[in-house]
Amino acid sequence: MSRRSSSYAVFVVLTVITVLSVILTNVPRSLSVSLSSGNATLIAATPTQQWQDAKLLRNIKGHTDAVGAIAISQDGQLLATGSDDQTIKLWNLNTGQPLRTLSGHSDQVTALAISPDGELLVSGGGIEDGSIKLWNLKTGELIKTLQKKEGMIPSLAINPDGQILASGRRGEGLGFVSEITLWNLETGEQLLQFEIENLTLSLAFSPNGELLASGSEDGTIHLWNWQSGEIQHILQHPQSLRSLAFNQDGNVLVSESFAETINVWNPETGELVSTPVENLKPVFVNALALHPSGNILASALGPYGRLGLWNLESGELMKMLEGFSGSIFSLGFSHDGQILVSGSNDGAITIWKTGNRE
Repeated sequence: MSRRSSSYAVFVVLTVITVLSVILTNVPRSLSVSLSSGNATLIAATPTQQWQDAKLLRNIKGHTDAVGAIAISQDGQLLATGSDDQTIKLWNLNTGQPLRTLSGHSDQVTALAISPDGELLVSGGGIEDGSIKLWNLKTGELIKTLQKKEGMIPSLAINPDGQILASGRRGEGLGFVSEITLWNLETGEQLLQFEIENLTLSLAFSPNGELLASGSEDGTIHLWNWQSGEIQHILQHPQSLRSLAFNQDGNVLVSESFAETINVWNPETGELVSTPVENLKPVFVNALALHPSGNILASALGPYGRLGLWNLESGELMKMLEGFSGSIFSLGFSHDGQILVSGSNDGAITIWKTGNRE
């Protein structure tokens, strides 16, 4: 089943689940955000002002099927996109020019991560592939395959010093069981493995490298001391979790559910700082990306081709971006926070820039 058809099937299922959860629970709607003082605060609002004037930079097309994975190098020069057409394409982010195509997966490319030094790309495959591959970004050479066994790789994350890779894998059979595995990127050695009862949809290392956050299909967030394998905190998002991300300073963790509920957490204490957006209506969040500042969230909704920019300080939808030819399946901000890239189910890639970037 392609990502396009499976997305609509999952949309129907999760819409039913969301409707039932609204009936069976009484979660109050948050009307405003009140951030506590101390470490877990969102930083200055300058990026929100810039993104209110966001402009369409370019549309590029190179894939023949849905673009479900995006990674951007830290220097902002390189864009990597992974597709249901089983290829990875590398682009010059500044010009939109294609650089090379990487082939080797036998199913969808479901996850991508670029090492901090920009020399290594890690890719993960779909259910029938299940492989994790390491690529030399300068030459396009396949360096090695860490694993190859059936089971989708929904998420990959590389720690800040570029030495450790975290991967999630859907377990065997039909049950929503997943494995989180830690790898030594230099040697390819498997270091640790954790088993989670529900499908792990998102992984993220904290900027200081001390914590690994994992978000599951049942809304549970685990904060791990990955070196020991011990759980520091278990957080509970009210609905099925879509994704999570740390801000650039590491003092904020943001999570969003398939039902467009956004929570802001203090990862050090596990405290829920605020719920700036809490939508109890049945919606389906396909993709999201957190601005490096931690105060803007880009969120793409279901089969509607809609992309909204949320101000996480006020909880307001500050801008809707238009110009998409299909449903958005992947999103990513550049590390300087001035570029936003989206990938769609028709293979299109759209690049947006802040109002002040030339």
